[in-house]
Amino acid sequence: VIIKKNAWIAISVSILPGVTIGEGAIVASGSVVTKDVPANTLVGGIPAKVIKEFKMEDGIPVGFK
Repeated sequence: VIIKKNAWIAISVSILPGVTIGEGAIVASGSVVTKDVPANTLVGGIPAKVIKEFKMEDGIPVGFK
């Protein structure tokens, strides 16, 4: 498993072997990550799917409403 810079991993997340979590990605609580997570995306679910794409500024996600 590779977790890149500024990625956020919530509680009770399962990440399968060989998966890469992209820079600035957010993984929602209770998710099961079976595939690589693109940079600057929010993923969640079982299996984890992209919920939203966003921009990062100074390590903080922006664009959530």
